[in-house]
Amino acid sequence: MKIIIPGVPVPQARMRHFTRGGYTGTFDPNGADKKRIRAILSGYKAEFENPRISFVFYMPTPKQVPKKLLDSYCSERRKHKKKPDVDNLVKLYLDCLDEIFFAGDQRVSLGPCLKVYSPTPRTVILIDEMTDRLETQDLDHTGLDAELFDKPTSSQTVFLPAFDDPFY
Repeated sequence: MKIIIPGVPVPQARMRHFTRGGYTGTFDPNGADKKRIRAILSGYKAEFENPRISFVFYMPTPKQVPKKLLDSYCSERRKHKKKPDVDNLVKLYLDCLDEIFFAGDQRVSLGPCLKVYSPTPRTVILIDEMTDRLETQDLDHTGLDAELFDKPTSSQTVFLPAFDDPFY
């Protein structure tokens, strides 16, 4: 399933605390954003038992980009390397997806999560169902297949210190 949410991707902000008349409370500064995103998501009907979710966050192109780099920024192939962090973006959208597509985000497996520049900012969410058992195609791109099945990868065969080394 592919979901497109128009607008600049929103990161999860920390909860805020306040004191009024001896009463202490907390509020979510992203409440309005979450409400807007959930309204968009409620138009989709699907339920996932073991979802794998991938995100592509299309961030706005900076206003002052040199002309020679403008095509690169508008191609939707240039990585976004500034704030907000991808994990804060993922947190907000996972909170919004919870209880609409799955019961509890402990069931979620994350796929690739990318941030790229685009002239049309938006968030693309890709959700697919996984089985309870990991399949070979689930492990191929992660490098975990070698770790789980005791096959050394090229990165594992780099010279590592021996555990019996007294200087380790």
